[in-house]
Amino acid sequence: MAAIRAQRRCFRKRKDCLVEYSDAELVERYRFDSAGIHFLEGLIGNELMSGSRRNCAISPLQKILFTLRFLATGKMQLCNGDDMGVSQPTVSRAITATLRCLSSPQICAQFIKFPLNLQEIRKNQEEFFKFAGFPGIVGAIDGTHVQIIAPSEYENEYVNRHHYHSINTQVVFDPFHKIIDVVAKWPGSTHDSRILNESGLKSLFDQNRIPLHTQLLGDSGYPSKRWLLTPFL
Repeated sequence: MAAIRAQRRCFRKRKDCLVEYSDAELVERYRFDSAGIHFLEGLIGNELMSGSRRNCAISPLQKILFTLRFLATGKMQLCNGDDMGVSQPTVSRAITATLRCLSSPQICAQFIKFPLNLQEIRKNQEEFFKFAGFPGIVGAIDGTHVQIIAPSEYENEYVNRHHYHSINTQVVFDPFHKIIDVVAKWPGSTHDSRILNESGLKSLFDQNRIPLHTQLLGDSGYPSKRWLLTPFL
């Protein structure tokens, strides 16, 4: 009697990276040690939980590991999947979901905050003065180009002065090497001064929501303002 049997799916064994690698090896591969990886799991694990436990659905921790490996090394998704015993489309979906969680306004607001109260501002000013000799500085501002694949629309607008496609990202950091403000939405051809002029950061200063005698430090790509110190040319 001929019988047609459905083939059972064969699931490859998945590596337990947190057991297999030491903290030093994890940092080398993922830029985070085990404590940092578990911190991320606690932060966004619930949002990454699969709706179904069928077909050996990958865990939130595995999704985070896929994403960190991709961001840390730029390793191809296919190779990443081979290492972890899953398909390339699975890796792609995991990375997309994880990045969506990490870049959500709720998560970003927990870690990226421009100081508004006098105590926090004075702390930054004292630290900047301690190692750089600049009085009144709450943060340093600059633009950095994040390279992207050429978009299908408005492609020319994304070509920066270095002749590659990018997002010109405005970043402000404090003396403790923490990002306190970021704007990451402008095409690479956009000038740093325009990004600042259109930002909420400018509104904070212009509307006097920041105490007087509080300044940012910027390069010659920015206009000199009462709240923005630039080099004397």
